[in-house]
Amino acid sequence: MIQDSITETLFVELTLFSILLLVFMLYNNIVLYKMSIKDKLSIILATAIVSSIFDGVWHFVDGNVNLRILNFICADVYAVGLFFGVSMFAMFSLERFGLALNSKKLHVLLFVVPSVLVLFLCLTTPWTELVYSIDESGDIQYMGLFDYFLVPLCFLYLFSSILLSVYYVVLYRKKQKEKVSYAQNLLIFALLGVGVESVQAYVLEIDENYLVTSLSWAIGFVFFTTSVNTERFVKSREKIVAVEADLELAANIQLGALPTDVHAFPRHPDVNIFASMSTAKEVGGDFYDFFEIDDTHICFVIADVSGKGVPAALFMMVVKTMIHDHASMKLSTGEIFNDVNRLLCENNPEEMFATAWIGILDTETRIMKCTNAGHNAVCFAKKDGNFEFLRQRHGVFLAGFDFTQYKEAEIQFESGDCLFLYTDGLTEAHNASAELYGEKRLLDKLNSIKPRGGEKFLKEIADDVKVFSEGTDPFDDLTMMVIKVD
Repeated sequence: MIQDSITETLFVELTLFSILLLVFMLYNNIVLYKMSIKDKLSIILATAIVSSIFDGVWHFVDGNVNLRILNFICADVYAVGLFFGVSMFAMFSLERFGLALNSKKLHVLLFVVPSVLVLFLCLTTPWTELVYSIDESGDIQYMGLFDYFLVPLCFLYLFSSILLSVYYVVLYRKKQKEKVSYAQNLLIFALLGVGVESVQAYVLEIDENYLVTSLSWAIGFVFFTTSVNTERFVKSREKIVAVEADLELAANIQLGALPTDVHAFPRHPDVNIFASMSTAKEVGGDFYDFFEIDDTHICFVIADVSGKGVPAALFMMVVKTMIHDHASMKLSTGEIFNDVNRLLCENNPEEMFATAWIGILDTETRIMKCTNAGHNAVCFAKKDGNFEFLRQRHGVFLAGFDFTQYKEAEIQFESGDCLFLYTDGLTEAHNASAELYGEKRLLDKLNSIKPRGGEKFLKEIADDVKVFSEGTDPFDDLTMMVIKVD
């Protein structure tokens, strides 16, 4: 009695320990390594958990005449779960070795048909007794189909994976490192299972199958899952590092495509320009541009593309190039946006768009013609006056509607006048209380800074936004430009 009690206690403890190990590895696979529940390794682990649970229950109901139906259910779930898990393991191994079956017919023949057949035989066995039968004492008896069909198929799936592992370890140990690494992990996994079975049979001398089906799987999967996911993580990390390097290069290219404001217009020393851009991600969708069209005309552009990151950056470069090219051919800001908008609408499968503002300054008359395509209202200040918003709406955003006709307005500059341009990353910056920086705070800040224009002017605004939004991540790209005429 004492020996039986110890054995039962050992069984319960080992079963629970095995199930908890498998659950932990499934959690590790899905939550920590971000693998889908549809991932084959996740399915294998889930199947092993279910099989172990029903195998544990089976231990207590086997031999009980009154629990005949539950006995069959546990036996069926165990058999189907074991077969399904082993066949899925074989498919997983084939994929890892780069031998995934491209032929649907072959896949159906090797995996689907046997699985359906095993499921059918197990579900009908309470009536046919082809896989199991129950004797007069209530004990499950293994029938011929179990010994000569189900078990050999399981071993066939397992040994095919093991033979492939030996093949790669022996012949390709120096050439295909990734496959050889998986092969080594699989062989160690198999040795762990065999080792546990050997301890059970020859050391503990326990004639039960729970150590084999639960503990050996659990111990083997602790090593196997950890090894496979570590390789996955390393491979993913290498990809991430490569992407980060590409993004850094893209950010440098993007910044390099923006004009520098140091001595931008040597032939027009009375026109002072300074601009800055900071992105919410590695690359952004904002941009600014300024360039001489001819001896007496200078073009200024600021824009904000929908979205963030790489897609926005790519679309930004398209918009920037189009505006620059069309501004070099004509002096009407309305016509420039008409042409650019029409071209963007012709081929825009992702339905991206951009708000933009363009101004062309005549350096002789100091009249700036400008057009606003759904962009933020710019701020203008006379020499001795305060900044005020120029509420000019001349059309909707670019790439919105191909029939849009944009209008022009004029700004007359005099010595000391200043024009401030920005994107919505400024006014829509928010603090920890979800309060927006807003237009009023912007105007107050603009009118408090003396002198106006130049790098220091923009830095004070950027610092004020940074202090205001401290404790929050950047919501959007922030681009600013200040133009002052002396």
